[in-house]
Amino acid sequence: MPTGIWTTDQIDTRMLYKEFIVGVEQYNEAEWGIISKFVRSTTKEANKIWQRNMEFIYGSQGYLTDMQRPDVLEISIGLESFNLGYGFTKDALEDSTANELKETQGEALRADQRLLAKRFFYRALTPGVSGTSRGFWDAFQLKAPPTHKGNTFTTSHDHYYVTGSATLALADINTLKKTIREHGYAGELYLFINSGMVEKFENLAGWTSAMTPNTVIETVATLGFKAVKKFQEFTIVEDDWVPDGYLFGVEGTIKPVAMREPLNPQAKGLRLFKGPYEEYPLLEAYYQRRFDMEAVHRGAGAVAQVTAGAWADPTFAFNL
Repeated sequence: MPTGIWTTDQIDTRMLYKEFIVGVEQYNEAEWGIISKFVRSTTKEANKIWQRNMEFIYGSQGYLTDMQRPDVLEISIGLESFNLGYGFTKDALEDSTANELKETQGEALRADQRLLAKRFFYRALTPGVSGTSRGFWDAFQLKAPPTHKGNTFTTSHDHYYVTGSATLALADINTLKKTIREHGYAGELYLFINSGMVEKFENLAGWTSAMTPNTVIETVATLGFKAVKKFQEFTIVEDDWVPDGYLFGVEGTIKPVAMREPLNPQAKGLRLFKGPYEEYPLLEAYYQRRFDMEAVHRGAGAVAQVTAGAWADPTFAFNL
């Protein structure tokens, strides 16, 4: 009799474990849309973002008359561990086919994609609290955002705000665009909305005549999001990770969100750990990812809540 735990179609689960390890390695080498488009990678806890505050001044007979020091915004990013356990017993492994176990691996990889997306939207759409400023520019910052092209800001400058009406208007889209553009972010803009907001957009006056097909839709589609149309400079993306009633605008060129991973290269990405039984590695095996995210280019995104009431932090339908 062969040793080990075998599937119903006579595949040694030890060989499956090795195959799954290779699959995870290949998965980690792939470029994910949400990471490549909006998120930069880092291993640093303290991330320095240079502010656009330096200006040329008149010289005096060719001599340097003043030394300037660029402002730097330093943002800390922690590390969190997220685990996903197989939960397989010996009997479950022996009663499964190899393909059934491979499907479980596929679902684990999809769960990792969902984890990255959830963390991205959670960090981007949630401002700080009193005493702690985080996300894009919020009302809790102690230092005003830097001046850009004559646009000056106060410490109360807030990228998390309400539209002032429960009815969506074209002006709301323009305000969202201005909130980002006035900080000097001139790249391509994306607007993420919940599927519940689609009808409100379709009901906007002039929608049919104003919207035009956009080749970037194909690019957005590869990110795992459903791109709808381009409107008012925004590529509109329908995604239900964004709670209903919120508009999330973001500039995609600058990569405004940073994802921190461990400094040790072997600890990066998704990892599959064998269970406590050396001879049966798939038994109680589990996946782990260590990372976290923060908005670092704080002017490159904004969130508008379509309401006549006061701002309320989004309530997410997932746990993080």
